[in-house]
Amino acid sequence: MSSKDKSGAEPGGPPAGWRGLFGSPGRAPALAVLAMLVIVRALDPAVVQSIRLRGFDFLEQLAPRRYQALPVHIVAIDDKSLAQYGQWPWSRARVAQLVDKIAAGKPSVLGVDIIFAEPDRLSPGRLIDSDPEIPAQIAGELAHLPSHETVLADALRKVPTVLAVAATNALPQARTPSRVTMILESGANPRPFLFAYPGLVHSLPEIEAAERGDGSIDEEADPDGVIRRVPLFVVAEGHLVPNLALEMLRVATGARALGIVSGKEGVQGATLGSNFLPTDRHGRIYPYFTPSYDARYISAADLLNGSYDPARLNGAAVLLGSSALGLSDRDQTPRGLMAGIEIWAQALESMLTGNLLRRPAYLNAVEIAIVLIAGLVVVFALPYENPRMAAAAFLCIVAILFGAALVSFEWSKLLLDGIYPALSSALVFGVMLSENLRVAEAGRRRLAGELQHEREMEARLDGELNAARSIQLGLLPRHFPGPPANREVEVYASIEPARMVGGDLYDFVLLDAEHLSFAIADVSGKGVPAALFMAMTKEVLHTATLRYRNALDRVFNEANDKISAASEELGAGGTNMMFVTVFAGIIDLATGMLVYVNAGHDAPFVMRAGAAPASLPIAGGPPLGTVDDFQYSIEQRQLAPGEMVLAYTDGVTEAQDANKALYSGARLERLIAAAPMTTAKGVVDFVRDDVRRFAAGAEQADDITLLAVRWLGPVTSA
Repeated sequence: MSSKDKSGAEPGGPPAGWRGLFGSPGRAPALAVLAMLVIVRALDPAVVQSIRLRGFDFLEQLAPRRYQALPVHIVAIDDKSLAQYGQWPWSRARVAQLVDKIAAGKPSVLGVDIIFAEPDRLSPGRLIDSDPEIPAQIAGELAHLPSHETVLADALRKVPTVLAVAATNALPQARTPSRVTMILESGANPRPFLFAYPGLVHSLPEIEAAERGDGSIDEEADPDGVIRRVPLFVVAEGHLVPNLALEMLRVATGARALGIVSGKEGVQGATLGSNFLPTDRHGRIYPYFTPSYDARYISAADLLNGSYDPARLNGAAVLLGSSALGLSDRDQTPRGLMAGIEIWAQALESMLTGNLLRRPAYLNAVEIAIVLIAGLVVVFALPYENPRMAAAAFLCIVAILFGAALVSFEWSKLLLDGIYPALSSALVFGVMLSENLRVAEAGRRRLAGELQHEREMEARLDGELNAARSIQLGLLPRHFPGPPANREVEVYASIEPARMVGGDLYDFVLLDAEHLSFAIADVSGKGVPAALFMAMTKEVLHTATLRYRNALDRVFNEANDKISAASEELGAGGTNMMFVTVFAGIIDLATGMLVYVNAGHDAPFVMRAGAAPASLPIAGGPPLGTVDDFQYSIEQRQLAPGEMVLAYTDGVTEAQDANKALYSGARLERLIAAAPMTTAKGVVDFVRDDVRRFAAGAEQADDITLLAVRWLGPVTSA
């Protein structure tokens, strides 16, 4: 019974399908890297957040929000104001003058980004306490003057005002309760997801009494120091506190309450009337920033000295704060450095125009899924057998990831991370590509080694074949009988071995002064075995001919027995049994009588000057080594003086040209008919040259062997 089950898997091993799934180069390590990247994204460490946030910055730079003139203005205590009205802090009376100027313009709301937490040292009462040398009359007059806090509070009552508060980790001190904005909660409890602080820093109660609401000015910079998002709510002193921009919006619209919507994954956003303001899960909004523009700013000096018409503030939302260098914080945003007061102005603009960027809590799970899906596509779908195509497909995946992030941003203000999925896919692609290249390189080296081995084996085989060819040719007689030494007969032979050693042979021998024996043979097969079989055949025929002389039938019978035995031994009785075709003859040099036997060989031609060539009539028999105990018979022909017997092997008639066309016996017969009857060598060379011309450009597939024997006639005594 097989050790494998029907699925092809080894018992106790992984199923064949799993091996096919993970067995491709690089898949196992790439999937391990992908799993690690998914886990890292789920844990969301600071470095991953930083990568994501920088990607959001890039989106804001690719598709920036254009600044439009909006009813949001910043009255800035700037360097020009300080130069005209003295260093900060100004007296509360001066600030009250500025607020009066603003109130005269009838804005819809004033947001004050200044916390008046300490009494004014320039207030009349504070001056009396700080300088005992003030004359009593003057001190009495000062005592009847209202405090600067009262003056400022009176000014603030002239305009709907939201005062800034700041979260602090210090415990709250006993104080008069301040105004608390009503916030309606929907869904889950939002407090676990919001930034929480024990206390708040307020303005003095006397000033706070004039306000319409408190707004937090806390900004949470990201780990890289860039402010991209601000809390819409914080938890402080046990209450939900809206930020300055949101509270200004509530006061400007006359709404009595705000709403906060939360779910299991965190805060979803805030409601103001029918408007919904989206946040991330920690209750932070993402303002859609523009670069800082001077058009947003109004110098406090211009209002105070009357060069700016307050009527231009009618119905606008006004923020009052500082922008002077060294006096205000300058924060880095996705669109560059800007004063803290402008960040609140841009947050308010984004709320008014519906341009808050969205980062809902569910995007976290969506992005994890994108990392996983993109990684699996990189692992299983890319054609790594073609690295260039795989790289092009990977670039398409990256383009899709970035394109999806950009389209989501432009069409729906959705902050979808394309950076981390692209980087994750790049790491997985790198693992897959490097592993596939490593395997391909190993395969290339293996193939190069195999090729080198084949070349070495081929070179060794060529050496062996060359040696075998040399041995083969060395066995053949090279000294041909003819005039003047032999005036009765002329013999010439030619053999052109193919690249692969073959089994053609020719032989001749003078048995005595009056008899010449000759033979031509072709062994089946190619290579060294055929050459060895040829050598054995030559030796068997040569020995038997010397023994039996004119009795060629006995020569062939003995040769057939020995060659059959050798064939069975070499072929092990199978289909590889070898045989040999032979034509052999003996000429009586005195009379020209030719006796011959043919064992399956092509019939030779008899040539005579002035006559058409004729094939020797042959009854013949099968090739030697094919039929045991076959009795070969002798045939004879009387040659006339000058007649020539031309024998050949099938390498002549089966020679091919470049188009695989055969030379053929018909072409050979026509050629012989036109051959000049000069000498045996001349006829052999004539035929050989024609075969060469025919097969020019084609590889020689078989040995080409020609043997010519010409009887010149009896020798007469002088």
